Amino acid sequence: MFKATAICGSALSKRTNKVKIQLLKDFPMFQLFKGQVVQVKPSFMRNYLHNYNGARYILKDTDIDETLLAQSREIEASKNTIDKAANLTLGGKKEMKKEAKSEVAEEKPKPKGILENDITIKDVKIPGLDL
Repeated sequence: MFKATAICGSALSKRTNKVKIQLLKDFPMFQLFKGQVVQVKPSFMRNYLHNYNGARYILKDTDIDETLLAQSREIEASKNTIDKAANLTLGGKKEMKKEAKSEVAEEKPKPKGILENDITIKDVKIPGLDL
């Protein structure tokens, strides 16, 4: 008989087995950016990130490149400020649009549903039935 060389671990061991890495390139399809220090699955690191010098393993805390980490934090901070500024400028426009939409909605009366209409037997015409 053939013995399997790999052991199937439980779901818990698969979830908790992660490696610490620092990214050397941007990976926007995975929402990972240059300089970040993240924990990922070993297979993800081997198959996607480590190829062509895209990321490196962090074995000790001293292995982290502080300049890359500082650059990534600056970029994130600038993105946050840009997003906040955009929200402030667009926020007023959105409120004005909401007010205009609410005025339009108030003018239109809602049509009555089938159950809300007053339908009697005299209103219903069934062919072949004389009442």
